[in-house]
Amino acid sequence: MQLLEVMNMDSLDLISREGEQGSVGAMIRKELRRREAIGYWKGEFATFEIKDDEPIPTVGTVRVVK
Repeated sequence: MQLLEVMNMDSLDLISREGEQGSVGAMIRKELRRREAIGYWKGEFATFEIKDDEPIPTVGTVRVVK
């Protein structure tokens, strides 16, 4: 894989392949650091789903009763 191929990859693809070993992995990590330094993102952003089903813990909280 050439450096130009790594530079043309989406950021999400690079992040998913960040753990690769060898010269390809080194190029991927270097490209990720370069993009982070200049504030560049290519492609879609990652989406996260937050589940808010857990009750709020009340241990250690203070309630003011009037």
